[in-house]
This record gives sequence, C-alpha cells and structure tokens, in this order.
Amino acid sequence: MTVDLYDFDKTVFPVDSSTAFWLFCMKRHPKIIKHLPRQILGAIKFFLKKINLTQFKEEFFSFLKSVDGEKEAALFWEKNGDRIFEWFKPTENDAVTVVCSASPEFEIRPILEKLGVQIILGTRVNPKTGKITGENCKREEKVRRIKEVVGDCEFRNAFTDNPESDAPLLSLAENKFVVIDKKPVKQN
Repeated sequence: MTVDLYDFDKTVFPVDSSTAFWLFCMKRHPKIIKHLPRQILGAIKFFLKKINLTQFKEEFFSFLKSVDGEKEAALFWEKNGDRIFEWFKPTENDAVTVVCSASPEFEIRPILEKLGVQIILGTRVNPKTGKITGENCKREEKVRRIKEVVGDCEFRNAFTDNPESDAPLLSLAENKFVVIDKKPVKQN
C-alpha cells in the first residue's frame, strides 16, 4: 500500500482550524465566553510549564460543554470548506490519503470525509466535554498513530507547513513537501 501523509492546519487549511472553530462557536454562542477565564488560566499554566500541551488543550476545549461540538463542526465546514487549498485533491490521488493533525478529530472529520480522505487522525477530543483521550497528536505521536492505523507501508509523500515540528512525520516519507505561500514545495 502506498500512502501520502498530510498535516492539516496551515498545510491544507490556511489557518489554525481549532482557533477558527472556537471563534465560529463564540460568534454563534456568545455564552461560551464563560469558559474564557479557564482557558486563559490554562494558557498561563502552559506557558509557565505547570501543565503540558495536552492538559492545556483540555482547558481550551472546555467550551465544548456548552455547545454541540459535532453539529458546530459540520456547520463550521459548511461555511469554511472552500478555504481548503485547491491543490489538495485526495480523490485524484493514486495513493491512500492520510491526514494526521493536532486538531480534534471530530472537528476536521466532516470536511475531510467530504473531500474523500481515507484515513483521518487527530487529537481525540470528546466533542461533548473537551476531554482528551491519549496524547495530543503532535510530533512523534503523529508517527505512532499513523503506524498504529496503517502499519508498515510505503510512505511516498509527506506535506507540512512546519518542517521542525513535523520532522517525525516528514522522516517517514520518500518525498518531503513544505507548504509555502499556500503551495507545496518539494524539499531536498
């Protein structure tokens, strides 16, 4: 099996989708502002290294207790799906397309299923509580999750916007691409 690997935020979608999703929910449900003190405190604790990234993300996603996360994600992509970069066309790909992201799986799933992505991996965030199962899907965790799902296979291409943080993802593939100015550029 031949596989092409993609990061999501700033790789096939131009911005951090979790932030955009939160802003979308905030606009639709101003009541979620009540979670802002917890989110700010979580950010302070994270920057002071009192909590790790996974714990911080749980604080950030605490707003999901006040909305229907899956419904909001579907609505978010109805409004934002056209922002996916035009070059990303998984149905025209002759390899299995795997998107692996630090963004919540439930959040990115609606658009990626619509686009025909075969394997969708992200941080396992409960869309009702904001609680995370396992680790934040970043760096080496991406590689672990990919290998857990697809096993050993031929990793042909890997795409990211951040070659430093996604170095483990890029190391899997024969061809490495970094998205610069909304287009993938092959690296040597």
